[in-house]
Amino acid sequence: MTLRCVSDAKVNGSYITWHGYTQCGHYDVTTCASSIDIYNGYSRIYNQQKFDVIKVNNATHVTRDLIIKSAQLTDAGVYRCDEHVPAVIGSRQSANAQLIVLGNY
Repeated sequence: MTLRCVSDAKVNGSYITWHGYTQCGHYDVTTCASSIDIYNGYSRIYNQQKFDVIKVNNATHVTRDLIIKSAQLTDAGVYRCDEHVPAVIGSRQSANAQLIVLGNY
């Protein structure tokens, strides 16, 4: 499973983070029983056997693809990427993706 997060901000010091929320009622992050910080913007920080992050930088944007390896029922939930632009106070944009796993194979 690959989830893509793209930032148009090419500001020095800007970065993208990934977070996961599982065991959610109606896939609303405010009702989730579990949350994990998967990627802190600089290196993988949670379960490298389960997750990977592919980094792509070019002249116009930054991409951080979250790879979820061998998705299982317990991986179902909401995954959020956050774009952080430290040079602009209060500048942070987020995007959520819902992962539905129909069964283990």
